[in-house]
Amino acid sequence: MPEQIRIPYYRLDLASFYALRKTWQLFDKTEGCKPLNNSHATILMERKPSPLPGEKAEQAKKLKNAKPEPQPVPKSAGTVPATKKPAPSPPGPVGATTEKASQPFKVSKDQAKAKQPVEECKTPPPFDMLDLPDAMDKMGFTVAAKLAKRWFNSRKHEIPTGTAYDYPADMVDTKIVSLDFVLKYPKARAKYENLISSGIYDDRGIKVIRAKVGRMLESKFIESGIAYSGELDTFALSGRDIQKLHNKFQFQREAVSNLDTLDWSFGLTDLTASLANFAVCAAVAEARVHSEKYYNYPKGTAPVYCCRSQVEVTHIYVYARDSYSFADKPGKKASQYLGHWNRNGVILIPTALASDFAANHGKDVQWGNGPYTEDGFDKPVDILKGMFGEMRKQDVYYPVRNSDYQNWREKFGRGGDFAFYTELKKIKLLKPIKLNLEEVCKSKN
Repeated sequence: MPEQIRIPYYRLDLASFYALRKTWQLFDKTEGCKPLNNSHATILMERKPSPLPGEKAEQAKKLKNAKPEPQPVPKSAGTVPATKKPAPSPPGPVGATTEKASQPFKVSKDQAKAKQPVEECKTPPPFDMLDLPDAMDKMGFTVAAKLAKRWFNSRKHEIPTGTAYDYPADMVDTKIVSLDFVLKYPKARAKYENLISSGIYDDRGIKVIRAKVGRMLESKFIESGIAYSGELDTFALSGRDIQKLHNKFQFQREAVSNLDTLDWSFGLTDLTASLANFAVCAAVAEARVHSEKYYNYPKGTAPVYCCRSQVEVTHIYVYARDSYSFADKPGKKASQYLGHWNRNGVILIPTALASDFAANHGKDVQWGNGPYTEDGFDKPVDILKGMFGEMRKQDVYYPVRNSDYQNWREKFGRGGDFAFYTELKKIKLLKPIKLNLEEVCKSKN
């Protein structure tokens, strides 16, 4: 009999009986998991999402207007009473034939002695896409679960690729992710500290401030002749809209990579499951502006009305921002691997992660769809923790990729890509950013 294929995997578990906290442990060799060769074993897309608010009202209206079903006429007292139906037999195993279903399911002596649950069917237990948020909660990934629920419960919305994009108001979230949550993670906090200590003074950032603030002041001067002097409150100028503030006044950022979100043992965290790659951003919050207006007299032409401004940025906003979506890189055949999941959580197959790394660095491979199918990339796996080798529902994990979310969206017409922002943290600069803007001139009307 050929030896069973075992592949290594990582799982959040106690390192020993005396360990105080769980860490990501590698299970390899004889402790590895087994890919399940069953063509019907895939993650399900059968549960329907909750109706949207407008859909609820429409359903209630239909029920209200529906005509009542005609009720059967009761039999008269003189009719012969119906004979009693025989009591139903105990249910048989899932998928049993009618003949077998009429008989109680028999338990073998070995199973009874071992006190293990009866293996009713060799088909792996069902796992639906809508089970994912609850699985995240069980892992302790509470923020990731809230983001996933928002995506599933939103209207269908897909971010167009390759262009700058303003999200509709209902596709901007400012409540779920907090800056305090992000800064609990040491490497993310280090990025934040670097941003506010030195990043905001970088020449590229100063150049962006000059361009964005200069464009706003230039517009005021050209359109109305106002050479503005005074205080700038950028959030007020943006109509207290965080997306507009980001577009108009964000000038520097620190990228936080997937690797920066891992824990001390290089294990998956709630930050990894929630945000993965994102950015900590800085935007102008408050600034003082002093403008001088004057005439220039070019030789041989009419006088020109001009202004020159000095800007001193005294306060900045710092916040985290990114898009929550399941789009794969344009032109890539590979779809990003998001782990193997079941109702209790997630395990990670190292070779699947390696293929993702290769795909993200130029080589378009998805080994589970290629000649390496024995590695279990696109198959459910059994971690084989049950006694006597029986399959238990808590031991079977299903692979999940970006493409699964995309397929679910197409099937149900739901699933909304959205932008998230943390709250704005205002910081007073000990060293204000001072700059002189270019001269702006207009013909005197």
